[in-house]
Amino acid sequence: MESKGEKNRIKKNWVRKIVRIVFFVMTIFILSGASLIIIDRYLFPYLATVKWIGKYDFFKKATENVVIVNKTEQVTVSEDQTISRYSNESASSVVEILSLRGESKNPGKTKDTSLAKYGSGLVITADGLILTYKDAVFENQAKYRVFVQTNKSFDARLVAVDNFTNLALLKIDGVENLPVASFIASEDIKTGMKAVAIGRSGNNFQLIYKSGLVSQYDSDFSLAGALPLSEKLQGVYVADFEMNEEGDERVVGGAVANYGGNVIGIMGVRNVSDRKQYFIIPSDCILELVNQYISIGSVKRGSLGAYYLPLSSESAALFGNLDRGAFVYSPSGQQGLAVIAGSSAEKAGLKIFDVIVSVNGEEVNSENNLARLVSKYKPGEEIKLKIIRDSKEVIIPVVLE
Repeated sequence: MESKGEKNRIKKNWVRKIVRIVFFVMTIFILSGASLIIIDRYLFPYLATVKWIGKYDFFKKATENVVIVNKTEQVTVSEDQTISRYSNESASSVVEILSLRGESKNPGKTKDTSLAKYGSGLVITADGLILTYKDAVFENQAKYRVFVQTNKSFDARLVAVDNFTNLALLKIDGVENLPVASFIASEDIKTGMKAVAIGRSGNNFQLIYKSGLVSQYDSDFSLAGALPLSEKLQGVYVADFEMNEEGDERVVGGAVANYGGNVIGIMGVRNVSDRKQYFIIPSDCILELVNQYISIGSVKRGSLGAYYLPLSSESAALFGNLDRGAFVYSPSGQQGLAVIAGSSAEKAGLKIFDVIVSVNGEEVNSENNLARLVSKYKPGEEIKLKIIRDSKEVIIPVVLE
């Protein structure tokens, strides 16, 4: 007769055997399941791609719901492809302008640059208002022909020249539904953003593209030259376009747009030491000019008549810790070369070495320089200049010419 201890030992052995059997069966199921998944997901789809095996229905059914990717291609969108989108964006509003002096039987074919000039422009309104930089056209005693698309052109007339921005407006009469440029908000223009200059070549209406980056906002740059003048725009954007090929000057007056197709500004140019310096007149200056012309039919800006140095944090050590304002100045140190004879500034008693710190209460600084602030007012309007003279603040009333 078995003892109680012997029965417990036999019972434990049976339990161990049952546990081992269960574990073995579960392992078989797990391995089988994993094998089936591998076969279903990877082996069968692969075999189905083999020509002589994949023809059997068994493999076709096994892969009915499986998407097979057996080829990978790298797709690269080049920058040139991106730029080409401007043909349907900003480029559609870029026009070619032919300025002609004198009479010619074949004006479009003449090579005499004293008689004909080609430049670019931008459609501002659907009824034919065209904007350009004044150096892109003849300003006086000229006829104008605007090419809006291949084999389609119109006579135009010069209606306004803004000597503050050097921008010019032409008008085509009797047209409608021209493609109009879309401008970016000035606060959205950022240095470092990609940009493209767009013009027309004068050769079968072909587009000219110059791509680059908006490298900086040059707050000291003045259209007057090295020394800012209160009647000339101060503050433009500069881009690193490669502008050294023959015909590049025909981009002048055309659009500079971002990669979203919105216009940043107009391409301008000036000669500095026998070389051309290109720059961008920003959108806020353009819209201010256009809005004034549309509202009153002309462009009128008041004139102060003073040359100055814009003060900044870098110049503070030289000018008694003044880090903003406009320092009335001439390199020669002569009053008559700093304050123009017969100007509003001279009549009001402005003197060389005065520092203009505000115009009608608006502070003169790098964002609102003297030229920009004065340009807001029309001839005949009175402004009050707060100046610092001999370390004292003085208010000078000035009636603008």
